Amino acid sequence: MAAKREHYKISEIEHLAIKVLENSGYPEKAAKATAQALLEADKRGIFSHGLAGGTGLEEAANLTGLFTTVNPKAEPEILVQKYPTIAIIDAHSAPGHITSEVAVELVKKLAKKYGLAKVIVKEANHFGAAGVWSERITKEGDLMGIVTCTTSALAKPMGDDPEGLDYTKGAGKKLRVGTNPIAISIPHSNGLLTLDMALTRMAANYCIKAYKTGEKLKIPEYVADKEYNSTLDPKDFIEIIDGKQHFKGSIFPLGSTSAGYKGDALLRMIEIEHSIGGGAIEKIESSPTSPRISLAFQAQAVDCLYTKEEAQTHVREIMKDYEGKYFGTATRWPGDRAKKALEYSQKEGIPYHKEQVNMLKRAAKRAEVDFDALVQSLGNKNYPQEIFKK
Repeated sequence: MAAKREHYKISEIEHLAIKVLENSGYPEKAAKATAQALLEADKRGIFSHGLAGGTGLEEAANLTGLFTTVNPKAEPEILVQKYPTIAIIDAHSAPGHITSEVAVELVKKLAKKYGLAKVIVKEANHFGAAGVWSERITKEGDLMGIVTCTTSALAKPMGDDPEGLDYTKGAGKKLRVGTNPIAISIPHSNGLLTLDMALTRMAANYCIKAYKTGEKLKIPEYVADKEYNSTLDPKDFIEIIDGKQHFKGSIFPLGSTSAGYKGDALLRMIEIEHSIGGGAIEKIESSPTSPRISLAFQAQAVDCLYTKEEAQTHVREIMKDYEGKYFGTATRWPGDRAKKALEYSQKEGIPYHKEQVNMLKRAAKRAEVDFDALVQSLGNKNYPQEIFKK
């Protein structure tokens, strides 16, 4: 039997989200930036990072962000530059989405002038799906973009195992490192190629969304319970009481129990690299008094050797080489599923799970916004569930 979901018009969901955020104290510009960035994830089927995801409109409206409190009226500040190609922004606890808009425009401006640029944001809040921002750097076809982010500590570090524990299964006793996502976008002659991934087994938001919708997880060795055993029950990992997140378990680093030490090393290096630009040097916790997360945006001109068009063709040609000689007909590039979901959402509407709709309704009710007056279902329709998994 085909799966069905209620579908909703993108423009109506956006209008609802902006109204909820404005009623929650967001200035118009910040409300639009937050709503649009979160909605971009929903349109692409990345529900874990969308308006109705693990940390979406409910949290934004409650001013809790993902890890710490958000000051919706704060203004990100571009600090005096020491070097022309490197800039630092102090977010001053502003919403991560409006801060990221400032950072993306700045890094693009610098890279177009100097060929290569980097912007690091300190005292920041989470910005949703990292790939949304790497694609904004790349969308004009003249730059490639790399975006990274630190997060609250959700994984245990691994080490040399002096106590005789199995380091591939988590020698660390406490949470210390975040899920620390990375996104890379590169233009080619037929569009954009985007990789967007956490450096843990998966991002925490997928589990948080499952907890909120009452679903079980389907991926083994993704999250662990308090004894560091793999679990498919989100309640073994997290508990949300009065809107506050309490983490009982942990997330496996990329590589899980077989090669998690490699993922652990990548996670640590992201945090160390960010510390140079003002990122936290202490453990980041889900607490209003904890050090805040940091964001980093890098842009590079693609015409460093070839013209822009030639460079785009070279990227597409190497993609075709993989496709034609080695992958066969079943190949899928990073971001392909998201592209298909975007095309579907634009044509048919966004297919939300009933519990996701309840999330949006709760956020609207709290902000004294009439959900039913602003949003109407486009129908309970079959949908391609294979591209709307998160």
